Amino acid sequence: MKTTLLGQFLPDNNQVFYNLFNEASANSTAMAKLLYEAVSSSSTQEQKNQFNQISRLKNKAHELKRQVYAVSGKAFVSPFERNDMYSLVSAIYNVADYIDNAARRINLYAIDVITPPLKELCNLIVEASVALEGCIRAMNNLRQNDIIEAGCNQVKLLEYHADQVYDKALAALNHDETNIFQVLKYSEIFSALEKTTDKCEHATYVIESILIKNS
Repeated sequence: MKTTLLGQFLPDNNQVFYNLFNEASANSTAMAKLLYEAVSSSSTQEQKNQFNQISRLKNKAHELKRQVYAVSGKAFVSPFERNDMYSLVSAIYNVADYIDNAARRINLYAIDVITPPLKELCNLIVEASVALEGCIRAMNNLRQNDIIEAGCNQVKLLEYHADQVYDKALAALNHDETNIFQVLKYSEIFSALEKTTDKCEHATYVIESILIKNS
């Protein structure tokens, strides 16, 4: 058998790290899609199931982060500096963590109406997660600068759009809603969703830093 445990950590097998990054980013995308499905569903039971799935995938995100730390500690070489690997996997994990946080807020407050801005923010999280996943997959070859940078710019545009949706939603909420408890609930949910797109944007800064260091 040619492939040994030792062989996983030799220079030609840096793919083990890329596989973990790819899996972590795909996991975040899956969580984002489940969140959008939950706010699009008319069935309370379906929503509960989707929120539970998000929670399980958040645990998976934590395990993938742990694996990157564990493998890098044993590896002779790595695709790029270890601190950058830790920053990257932590940035991906933060996206998953904030998706889970937003899902828990929606579930906890049991809001009666899924408003158009709320649903739009969830859709923007999906789009940003997909774009971020594309960036990370392209990092298998850091010479693909144009592809990676284009993906990073797309994430930033989506985050900017999310900021606009958030600001308008908050203004309308405070103008139209008379029930202070409803204002507080929706405000927290909107904030959690907007912050999730912020985390996607932050991940692009980590990626761009890695590109600069390895150009």
